[in-house]
Amino acid sequence: MKDSLSRFLKYFKNKKNKEFHFIFSLVMVMVSIPLPKYNLSSQTVIVLVITWILLNPLSEKYTLFKKNKKHFFILSIPFFLAMLGLTYSNNFNVGINKLGLQILFIIFPLIFSTINTRFIDREKVISYFPIGVFISALFGACKASFFLLNNLGNYFYYDRFALFLNKHTTYFSLFVVLAILFVIHQLIHKKIEIRLSVILLLLFVPLIYILSVRISILALLIGVMPLLVYHLKIKYIVGLLISLPVLLGLIYLTPNFQKRFEKSTIEDRQIEDVDFRKLHWESVLETISHNSLLVGNGSGSNRDYLYNKYREYKLTAAYENKYNAHNQFLEVLLNYGFFGLLFFLFLLIYLAILFINSKNSLAISFLLTLIIFMLTESILERHSGVIIFTLFMSLFVKTDLESN
Repeated sequence: MKDSLSRFLKYFKNKKNKEFHFIFSLVMVMVSIPLPKYNLSSQTVIVLVITWILLNPLSEKYTLFKKNKKHFFILSIPFFLAMLGLTYSNNFNVGINKLGLQILFIIFPLIFSTINTRFIDREKVISYFPIGVFISALFGACKASFFLLNNLGNYFYYDRFALFLNKHTTYFSLFVVLAILFVIHQLIHKKIEIRLSVILLLLFVPLIYILSVRISILALLIGVMPLLVYHLKIKYIVGLLISLPVLLGLIYLTPNFQKRFEKSTIEDRQIEDVDFRKLHWESVLETISHNSLLVGNGSGSNRDYLYNKYREYKLTAAYENKYNAHNQFLEVLLNYGFFGLLFFLFLLIYLAILFINSKNSLAISFLLTLIIFMLTESILERHSGVIIFTLFMSLFVKTDLESN
């Protein structure tokens, strides 16, 4: 027993072994993000925290933290806003739950600000994220195919397909867009085999069609631009700038996407989906003007006024399902007012400037994609959105700082 314990301790005293287990746990987090539900993803984060504790001495962590504390506090802004909002929330229990979700904005910035990341091959670690998307999509496609072949219904469309993914369609489409952008990035840099990239894209591109999330087309079109501008010759850029919008436009005109333009039902009639969204955001803006414009309504505060506005505008689905703002910037205004929005915009601008200065086209591409999705979805209100934002941004920031 003593011999086993001594071998175990000796094994974990070895720096290479500790680094290996940290990278392995980081890879597991990458793979688990797109997989069904959130339990496995949360468990891999716990394993990552354990390997981080063992990775380097507390004294070294403290020294590195002092050096990187500015970046830690900036990356953790959403958590500190949620904590501040809790002090004036009228629903403390819900506010605590919200704070629990935002804890990831502490965990990942803290991990990366207290270690030396030079032993991490960033792009190799990130390459496991598309693999996780591939695995999850493949399982979903197999289940949907079984139902289709056995005349149990066609589930290859939007929220019906999401039943097999066990993820919200918008968030899974975000994963797919990021996976496509990473594969394109690897292709441009010749870091991936052509055959493997073709296999991945042959699944990912049809997934965009199946999921039929309209914002994904715009996000993909804008997200790919930094990859092209930074690394391709001008003649290729011009050709792609012409062909990509045409290709994505054709996808946008396909039957699945056109079905997403079908009229939405409210209490007394059907209206265009665009009109439904306008009424939705008008309800949110009226609620914002009713709350404290400076500091909002607080973390987790009840939104009875907003839901009554939904009911007033006869937005049946909105008040029955208690929709959030469906826009991250309006969501921040609701919770934390203009004070919170100012800090949130500071975070995004800080990241953009840092990535531009370091010429990290992949980070710029990912950040732009996340911002585009924020226009129609409150992505930092769900585990999937929070973990994808804080993990990638924390990893990009620290590895960029150490490479310069």
